[in-house]
Amino acid sequence: MADRVVLDAHAVLAFLGEEQGWAEVEEILQTGEPWMTLVNLGEVAYILERASDAGAADEVWANLRAESRPGGVPVRWIDVDETLVRRAAAIKARGGLSYADAFAAGAASVLDCPVLTGDPEFRVAEELGVTVRWLGRQA
Repeated sequence: MADRVVLDAHAVLAFLGEEQGWAEVEEILQTGEPWMTLVNLGEVAYILERASDAGAADEVWANLRAESRPGGVPVRWIDVDETLVRRAAAIKARGGLSYADAFAAGAASVLDCPVLTGDPEFRVAEELGVTVRWLGRQA
């Protein structure tokens, strides 16, 4: 069975910057079952555009949205529907996570799989029962 996880922006940015845990993200993008929300992809895009330029953001956006990714599996997209928005809102209401991060945690909850991140704010999500797979830590 494929390694099913929800990627948050931190995981994607760690991969792009070859930061701690980047190889784990690479493996998921090559052979796993990566999931994301468009909210979290938007977070990646605005961070890249601020740090670099719109071209870099557009390139990453196109790669992750491609149905056929060179050297990798397609990212799957969970619909930002009423169920997910309500779950994210409930998670955000508890405090400690950004609204975008609440969508990644909510997606992991809805999909019943871990969220892959290195962002320490996700400790709050763990306290709420969301499974977190921490980048750079062996299981």
